[in-house]
Amino acid sequence: MELDRVQGTTGEGVTVVWSRRAKPGSQATLENVIERLARAMSSAHGYEGVVTLRPQPGHPPIFTMVAHFGSQAALDSWVSSEIRGRLYAEAEAVSVGGLNVQQAAGLEGWFQMPGQPLVVPPPRYKTAIITWIAILPLLVSANLIGTALLPGVSPLIRLIPVSIVLIALMTWVVMPQMTKWFRFWLYPSKAD
Repeated sequence: MELDRVQGTTGEGVTVVWSRRAKPGSQATLENVIERLARAMSSAHGYEGVVTLRPQPGHPPIFTMVAHFGSQAALDSWVSSEIRGRLYAEAEAVSVGGLNVQQAAGLEGWFQMPGQPLVVPPPRYKTAIITWIAILPLLVSANLIGTALLPGVSPLIRLIPVSIVLIALMTWVVMPQMTKWFRFWLYPSKAD
């Protein structure tokens, strides 16, 4: 299996995208294997979530899994696990073209286009600009709300719950939406 890796700093989460094309007549079987892979992966150490993208009618039978792990070590542990190896072999038997893999670490994992077989991160300057556009209003709002809800609490202590909420919003709400809104700029060749 080949991995195209975009390395991040130690301790960053890792996003990995696996995609497979079903052999003719094997779409339901491959879908079943992928569902079992997702269930098995959910109990892996460091697992943070997975999204499975199924082919749309009239499109090539390509299944894509976008998985998030807390660290590179956690991903490596899953990839080398016995259950993953067994399910990988089952998927290999009912697919063509082998397994396509793309991996990104840190903030780059936020920039994923649903329905695309592989994730190719946008240039870093675009990542930085979109992140700044997203985080500035959140920082201002979080600071105002945190000050109002926790008056008299040290700003350093207040920063802990505010930062937890801010990171959760950025990861699961704001950045996925920003990626959709700015798709035309982040992924110009795929925006038509």
